[in-house]
Amino acid sequence: MSVSIADVAKRAKVSISTVSRVINRRNIVNPKTRERVDVAIRELGYRPNAFARGLMLKKSDIVGLVLPDLHGEFYSEIIRGASAQARRDGYNLVIASTQDGDDSHTILHAVSQRAILDGLAVMVSELNGRVRDTLTKLRLPFVVLDDDIPGAPHDSVLIDQGSGARALVRHLIETRGARRIIFVGGLETNVDTIARFKAYREELERAGITAREQDVFYLDYRYETAYELARERACEWAGPGSCVFAANDEMAAGIIAAAVACRIKLPADLGVVGFEDTRIARMTSPPLTTVRVPMARMGEEALRLLCRRIAEPDSPAVRVSLEPELIVRDSCAIRSRE
Repeated sequence: MSVSIADVAKRAKVSISTVSRVINRRNIVNPKTRERVDVAIRELGYRPNAFARGLMLKKSDIVGLVLPDLHGEFYSEIIRGASAQARRDGYNLVIASTQDGDDSHTILHAVSQRAILDGLAVMVSELNGRVRDTLTKLRLPFVVLDDDIPGAPHDSVLIDQGSGARALVRHLIETRGARRIIFVGGLETNVDTIARFKAYREELERAGITAREQDVFYLDYRYETAYELARERACEWAGPGSCVFAANDEMAAGIIAAAVACRIKLPADLGVVGFEDTRIARMTSPPLTTVRVPMARMGEEALRLLCRRIAEPDSPAVRVSLEPELIVRDSCAIRSRE
């Protein structure tokens, strides 16, 4: 038989409202009375109803994390960092994702309107007008991962995508002698793809290399689609000073596998580089040159800012920018310029 708050009040010889105050606002109860109630709670094994407590205090100790997907190491590392930080700050974390075919606007609206959350951390891969509108109208404290929302006061955690892509392309040109770099991105409207492509194009222009339209491809960040593309194109791509810049490690792995199937020597005939430095980068043959993205730290920082925002709702907005790191391995040993 479950123990009620009335049972605790009877054992401690106090009112139900006093027990409630001990549970929710301990500092306003006389220490001796508080101790008596605590003893009764321990003896009876009473566990407060978290849902009812949340309704009364308008606080659930639950925060949400909305991601574009849950597939792959990139998102699992963000979740790992976010979950650890939420626990440190005394919150439980719930996670939602927008799978293929989902409407991000609908997901965000449902989470914000129906869930009992104290705050929300959001990563949306494509910030269209409806999503921006939903975020600007959120009545919850929220933090945005990997982008900013114009017109909405919020904290944000961003990866300096451009800095990482520029360092990678500059390395290929200045250190490895690349004269042709093929860009294989995710969806053309994806915010990360846009930032990485912009940096790629700027570095080519800075080096006096023509960015050719036929050397730019937009896929979906998946191994399979990159493999199919490379099976069709790798022989044409191969040649002195040629390299493929895949916008994530998974696509880079697909390109490497397809090139090997086409009997292209890597990296002698074709260099391949990726982005993110997931475990895949160390499993390819040759090991992948890539850009390390601090994924777990992004999740940690987002939850740290969110919990701070919940505790201090009127504090100034904070924008944290995390620096990626170039990781050089063996997949782009392009022949030096003559």
